[in-house]
Amino acid sequence: MNKINRVILCLIDNLRSDHLFQFVERGILPNIKKLMEEGIYSKNCITDFPPITYPTQVSMLTGTYTGDFRKEDCHGVPLMNWMGRDLAPPYLRDYTSRNMQIYKLNNDIGNRTKTIFEMAGEENTASIGEFINRGANYFFPERKTKLAMYYLALGFPRNKKKMMVRTDSGIVHKIIDVFKKPKRFFSNKETPVISVLWFMTPDILLHFFGYNSHIYKLNILHIDKVIGVLASALKKMGYLNETAIAITSDHGNYKAQRFGIIPNFFKSNLLTHYHPRKNLKGNMNISKYDGVGFFNFKGKNSFNMENGWSHPKIEEMESFGPKKVNLLEELFKIKGSHLMYYRNENNTVKKGIIHLKRKFKKSMKTISGTIEYVGLGDNFKTKFVSDNDESDIFGYLDDENASKLLDNKFHTIQEWLSATYHLDYPLYPDLIPRHFKNPRSSDLILSNDGSIVYNLKNGKRGNKNIHNHDRGTRECMNVPLIIGGSSDLPQNHIPYCKTTDIVPTLLYLLGKKPHKSVVGQSLI
Repeated sequence: MNKINRVILCLIDNLRSDHLFQFVERGILPNIKKLMEEGIYSKNCITDFPPITYPTQVSMLTGTYTGDFRKEDCHGVPLMNWMGRDLAPPYLRDYTSRNMQIYKLNNDIGNRTKTIFEMAGEENTASIGEFINRGANYFFPERKTKLAMYYLALGFPRNKKKMMVRTDSGIVHKIIDVFKKPKRFFSNKETPVISVLWFMTPDILLHFFGYNSHIYKLNILHIDKVIGVLASALKKMGYLNETAIAITSDHGNYKAQRFGIIPNFFKSNLLTHYHPRKNLKGNMNISKYDGVGFFNFKGKNSFNMENGWSHPKIEEMESFGPKKVNLLEELFKIKGSHLMYYRNENNTVKKGIIHLKRKFKKSMKTISGTIEYVGLGDNFKTKFVSDNDESDIFGYLDDENASKLLDNKFHTIQEWLSATYHLDYPLYPDLIPRHFKNPRSSDLILSNDGSIVYNLKNGKRGNKNIHNHDRGTRECMNVPLIIGGSSDLPQNHIPYCKTTDIVPTLLYLLGKKPHKSVVGQSLI
């Protein structure tokens, strides 16, 4: 038995659990299969809400979720695109834009939680390709100019197949180089104790071509190949038996039926999009709306301060703007819409209510419900109540385990996980309140049934890709987790877990304690 002295986390972007394990069972991912058979794995690892790249990756690499980052131990990144209302006029954060706001990501996390790199203490750590790298002693690309070129080249590649091969191979060869010549990258000769590798290419290829495309599948096979190259190099250097290699993803994906356009909905209702440079007089802003829309509205109290925005009360959303539009009814008229979430105006960091609505496509009937939350940290619990005895918002009534938690009592995150991991909208009664506690989150969330995507960002229409990953269905929320490599690892199948469990598990292998903010728990 060998002591585990280092861990390497391989984050494969945009990979569904069922797809990966289908490939493993077919024998076409031999290197990942070997890690799985010699270590621990789970086919049911539930990611964060919403299942979008940077929010889920921040949760994964801190071991906690978002919330009121000013007052509680959590992180401050609710979305890829969000409105900051702490300044007047408010600012729009966009981690995907060409103005490289991605550099602000590590700061936006806040100071009440730590990344896995910071939890390593004084020992060497490395981040390869990952933008969430606060605390890493070495990260690649090293310079902002180099990182900008790397980021833009990935987002707008001329030859996608060459991009795939070069990027995935480059990530692995860089970490091998770090292990071979640590003195070039650190102030001492020690190899990194914690390394994170981000394979971004599947996300880019998925959005362009979809999960059934030849190039997307070929990309997963190529990543398996370079992971084999990594394992062979570690073995040759004598490090493999004391290294745990973890493989996971940030979210899954789905395919909508078509791309959609919202014709004159906003204009006809006199809803105008705010922009800090182009339209300060706007009364709303859609941070992002693909299959799920995140809506911000200017509350009436905003007019008491110059160019400031406050969160509107529910009664304001029921009679909003010059035309007194009832947003809680009118937004449901957007094609495909069937789920709506919004916070109660009296919520605090320790206690509050999230309102839920669901519209059924066939009957056009609408039902309501609430999620009530209490407590902080380890004492955080939620209660999910549906106003309809025959059906509920998330369809939990039809499941024997999940229905038991619809008992008008408060339950922990582990209770919700064990009862809902196998369903659509897993963990939602716990995750949605955490999201809405963040002051940077939107006022109202509108989710559709997967039949259509709009690809709106800050009010502007984007590409026409129909492959996405923002919905709460199981295909988007369930990701794989495999930890293998060292012979010191137990061989174990974990029936279900959550992505926030990864940090405490890897730290446990190293004999280190997680930060007090960590929500996850060790799987060993």
